[in-house]
Amino acid sequence: MADIFYPGYLLFAFILTLIFIPRKEYKNYFIYGILLGGLGDFVIVLIFQNLLGIIWFKNQGMFNVLDQIALSPPSWTLTVMLFLYFLPARRLFLYPYVATWAVTSVGFGYVVRNAGLFDVQPWFYPIPGYFTFLSWWVAVTWIYTKTRGLLEK
Repeated sequence: MADIFYPGYLLFAFILTLIFIPRKEYKNYFIYGILLGGLGDFVIVLIFQNLLGIIWFKNQGMFNVLDQIALSPPSWTLTVMLFLYFLPARRLFLYPYVATWAVTSVGFGYVVRNAGLFDVQPWFYPIPGYFTFLSWWVAVTWIYTKTRGLLEK
């Protein structure tokens, strides 16, 4: 199970991006996905794993790169692309949308943990983890809404 979890998720998320995100818009969402998802994941893991010791990856096998699982940043790239594509325009729906993605992210963390690829200090999940993910999704949303016009020029 652990060997195919990230490759399986990557394939699934990639197929979803191909189905939902129009070809003309794919490049823009991919740029945001890399910067806010892939790079964001790398920085957050660097802080929470390497500096603070709150989280850690395990059983990484051939995907171990700098004590991080190499498929995590591409997974977050695709996840952020999907998050941004379906981002509601109306604030009434935006707040519950972002909060729901934070809950889903904590749930995904539990799934990765149950797959034996990730562990966390017992006090960190679910509440502090939720606020960490909520902060990340709020930052992604804010950066995207403030800068999306720059890619169109």
